[in-house]
Amino acid sequence: MGEPSRDFAAARKWLLAAAEEYCAGHAYREASGVLRLALEYWPDAGADSGGQLDGGQLDGGRLEVIDRLAQCAEMCSEQDEAATLLEELVAGRARQGDLPVLAAAYRRLAVVQELRGHWACALAARDSAAAAFDQCGQPAQAATDRLAVAAHQRSAASYNASLATLAVVAANARASGRTDLLLRAEGLRGNVLSRLGESGRGLAAVRAALADALRADMPDTAAELQQRLADSLEHGGDYEAATRAYGAAYLYCDSHGTDGLGQLCRACATAVLFNRGEWDLALAVSEDVLAGPGAVTHSRAVSACMTGLVHALRGNSGAARGFLLDAAAIAARIELVAVELLSAWGLCMLDEESGAVSAATGRARQVLDRVNRTQERHYCIPVLQWAATFFASRGLLDDARACAAALSRISEATAQPEAVASLAHALGETLLAENPRAAAGELRMAAETLAGLGLPLAAAHAQVRAASAAQAVGDQGPARKLLRAARATAERLSAAQLLAQCDALAARLRDRPPEVSSATKPATGSSRAPAPSPVAGLTAREMDVMRLVAAGNTSRQAAAVLFLSPRTVEMHVQGCLLKLGCRTRAEAVRKLAGLGALPG
Repeated sequence: MGEPSRDFAAARKWLLAAAEEYCAGHAYREASGVLRLALEYWPDAGADSGGQLDGGQLDGGRLEVIDRLAQCAEMCSEQDEAATLLEELVAGRARQGDLPVLAAAYRRLAVVQELRGHWACALAARDSAAAAFDQCGQPAQAATDRLAVAAHQRSAASYNASLATLAVVAANARASGRTDLLLRAEGLRGNVLSRLGESGRGLAAVRAALADALRADMPDTAAELQQRLADSLEHGGDYEAATRAYGAAYLYCDSHGTDGLGQLCRACATAVLFNRGEWDLALAVSEDVLAGPGAVTHSRAVSACMTGLVHALRGNSGAARGFLLDAAAIAARIELVAVELLSAWGLCMLDEESGAVSAATGRARQVLDRVNRTQERHYCIPVLQWAATFFASRGLLDDARACAAALSRISEATAQPEAVASLAHALGETLLAENPRAAAGELRMAAETLAGLGLPLAAAHAQVRAASAAQAVGDQGPARKLLRAARATAERLSAAQLLAQCDALAARLRDRPPEVSSATKPATGSSRAPAPSPVAGLTAREMDVMRLVAAGNTSRQAAAVLFLSPRTVEMHVQGCLLKLGCRTRAEAVRKLAGLGALPG
C-alpha cells in the first residue's frame, strides 16, 4: 500500500468549504470542529501571512479562520472560547494594520466580555475600538463605543468617569455631524449630573436635549431622553414628577415601537412606586415586565429586585428570596449598582428574620463597603437608614457610625431632604444608647421630614425608632402617638415586618396591640397583597382600570397612571364590559357603583 497523501492545502480547502456548509445550516458546533481541524494543519507562518497562504491558493488566511471560529463560538454561547479567539484575532489584526477591521474586532470582543461579566476587559476593548475608529477617520463609530462605555459607567455609579468619557463622545459626535449622538451624550451628561446632586443643571441639560430631539423628529433618541428625564427627576427627589415622567416615557416608547426601552421605563418606575408606598402597583408592573418578551436584562433585574423587596417586607420570605437572588446575580454580572444594593438589603432583612444575624451582619457590611466604593447617592439612602438601625440595635456602634458618615457625605453632595432626614435617623441611632433624649429629637425630626416627603416606609421606620427613644426617656404619650402612625402605615402597606416591630414596642409600652386583621396579614402564595373579593368576576387590574375610567380618565390617561399601554387599557375595558353585560363605559360605571365597587 502506498504512502498516504499529505496534501494539506487541499485538505484545508475542503475543510473550510465543509465548515461554510455547516454554518449555512446553522450547525455551528459541527463547523467549529471542522475549523479547529483545519487550524491544526495550518502552516506556522500563517499568523503573519495576511491571508496569502499556499501561494494564494486558499481564499483567506489563518486569521479569517479564527474569525469564523470565533463567530461559531459566539453563536453557541461559548463566550470563554470566543473571548480567547477574539483576543488572538485583534492581536493579528493589529499586526496587519487594517484599522477598520481591527476596530470591528475590538467591538466584538467588547460584547463577548460584557456577556461574560468581565467589565474591565469589556470597557478596555470598547476604548480600543473607539481609538481605532478615531485613527481611521470614523468619529461616529468612535462615539458609539464611547457612549456605551459612559452608559455603563453610569450604571456602575462611576459618575466622574462617565462625565469624562462623555466629553470625548461629544467631540466625536460634533466631528461626525451626528446630531442624534450629540443629543444622547448631552442627555446622559445631564442625567449623570442629576445623580451627582446637581439637579438644576442636570435637568436643564436633559430637557434641552429632549426638546431638540422632538423638534428634529428623532423618536429613538427622544425615547431614550424621556427615560433619562424621569431618572433625573427621581434622583432629584421629585417622586411625583418622576412617576408622571416614567408614565409619559413608557407611552412614548409604546407609540413609537421602542419596546425594550419602554419596558425599562416601566421597571424603573417600580422603584419610585415602592418609595411612595404604591406597592401593589409596583408588583403588578413588575409582574408584567418579568412576564413579557421585550424586557432587557436591566429591566428584569430591577423588576425582580422590587418584587423581592415587597415580598420580604410583607413576610413572604419564600418568594422573596428567589426574586432577590435572581436580581443580585444579574446585577453583579452587569454591574448595576442600584440593584446590587437594594437586593442585598432585601436579603439582609430575610437573614435577620430567619435568625441568621451573623449572615445579615456580614451582608450589611458588604453593602456599606459597596456604597463607599462608588458614587451612588440615591438608592442607597433607605438601605443605609435601615442598616444604621440594624447595627445600633445590636451594639455595633462603629458600623452604625459608618452608615451615618456615608449619609453625611451624600447629604453634603446633594442637599436632598431625604438624605438629610436619613442622616438624622442614623445619628439618632448612634446616640440612643448614651443620650436617648438627643436621639429622640433626631429620630422625630427624621420621621417628620420623611413623612412630609411622601416616603411612608422610611417615615414609619423612623417613627418606630423615635417611639422607642421616647419610651426610653419616659415620654409615653409621644411614643404611643408615633407608634400609632407607624402602625397605620404598616397596615396600609401590609408590611408584616414593620407590624411585628410595632407590636413588640407596643408590648413594651404596656399597650395591647390591635389584633392583626386578615387584610394586614402577609400574602403567602401571591406576589400581590390580598385583594378585595372580585366584583362581577373582574380582576384586580380590571377594577384598577374601571376606577380610573369612573374618575373621567381617558384610556391614555389611565395607561399613564397604571404603566400600561392604551391598547392594554382598552382590552381591560372591553373585558369589563363583557363581564358586566354592558355596552358603554358609562353603563359599566353605573353598574359597578350600584354594586358598591365604586362611589355612587
